Amino acid sequence: MPDNPLYLGLDLGTTSAKICAFDATGRLIRERSGDYELLHPEPGAAVQDVRAIAEVAERILAEILADLPGPPAGLGISCPMHGVLLLDAAGEPTGPVITWADVRAQAVMDRFDASQRKKLLHRTGTPVHPMSPLVKLRWLTASHPDRLAGATRLGDLKSYLVDRWTIDGPLIDEQLASATGLLNLETRDWDKAALKLAGNGQALPLELPRVVPANHRLQWRPEVARQLGTSDVPLFIGGSDGCLANLGSGLLEPGKISLTIGTSGAVRATHRGLSGTTDHQLFNYLLYDDYYVLGGATNNGGKVLEWTYELLCGHFSGIGPMIEAAAAAPDTNLVFRPYLNGERAPVWDALATAAFVGLRGSHTPTDLARAVLLGVTDNIIAILRQVEAATCPAEVIYASGGFTRSEAWVKLMAERCGRRVEIAQTPQASAYGAARIAEKALARPSSAQQ
Repeated sequence: MPDNPLYLGLDLGTTSAKICAFDATGRLIRERSGDYELLHPEPGAAVQDVRAIAEVAERILAEILADLPGPPAGLGISCPMHGVLLLDAAGEPTGPVITWADVRAQAVMDRFDASQRKKLLHRTGTPVHPMSPLVKLRWLTASHPDRLAGATRLGDLKSYLVDRWTIDGPLIDEQLASATGLLNLETRDWDKAALKLAGNGQALPLELPRVVPANHRLQWRPEVARQLGTSDVPLFIGGSDGCLANLGSGLLEPGKISLTIGTSGAVRATHRGLSGTTDHQLFNYLLYDDYYVLGGATNNGGKVLEWTYELLCGHFSGIGPMIEAAAAAPDTNLVFRPYLNGERAPVWDALATAAFVGLRGSHTPTDLARAVLLGVTDNIIAILRQVEAATCPAEVIYASGGFTRSEAWVKLMAERCGRRVEIAQTPQASAYGAARIAEKALARPSSAQQ
């Protein structure tokens, strides 16, 4: 290994891919990115062409390898959670991947009673919600059996890439598997009862990928390695974007909480073990060993502020000045419920709607903007309180995402939650988490082939 090894992290997000090269200290050395589309072919749909994503990933991987002084020491992969991809016997997609943002499975939510939801959350760590692959599969079974009839295998973006790039066959990493609602967290294998529910009471007629740890080493297909120039690059399966962001940010200790607000938002804490963590309607996903990432994600982050600015743009020179004015304004009795896009945490209701409560003719545009800002902020804090109740009070909250560009909003968040809020210093945390998986696996060769 060279004196100053570089590690690559490939982070495939919802609308773009990034590949980053980090040195052993975590310093970002090189970065390449590429965009792709999130498609909405019908109301509620949010799907993607996995072949298009793979082509973008392959292009930027080849570009960064050509730009580095030598072969990197290793490569890890980060992918979004909750995707459902149906494939034929040859591993080719029979349609697009149904992403976390697709809410069409709301149509079958009434088929899960309160007892089932609690038991599933306890066993799998994934709330019963249209984002969950379990619920998506039940919707497909009930409403589109023709799509299942044309498929042989169940996968997602990660398992498709693994099969496309390597000789290892259909695999899925533990982090992504634990976000499907189909994995039993104690056995770390597929949960038979959850699979039966996904099949609407019948056995699910699909072959499932084998579950492996994040540090599982893969073997490149020779033709792919020649095409991309990766023959000398050790490849590790990696994990999910949210879990790897905590790893990449170094947030592995109690009391350190990650808060991200971009278009959406998330609060995450790393803890050890399963005991008592699923009584708070939070997700609980495997990281590695006995480490788990617990938290909640909201659909209603900066996107709600963007919507508000579009309504009020005649009164403010930009979204930043609007947020600053809202943060400085006095409180009124106006309340905004921020569920413009349905909601995941803290209410887990894809049909939830937004509302102004207490609106009167005397309220000004600044009053409306403040109510929206407080609604989004307090919704995030409600998730934070659940995370603290499940783990421990936050000593420090590490903030990331677009909202950190507003000093006024960060200050408001700290004031309202009563916690110290610091700006996270790790660039591209999910990509760095993926790179860290590769680095850790290579440092412990005996565990790299689990």
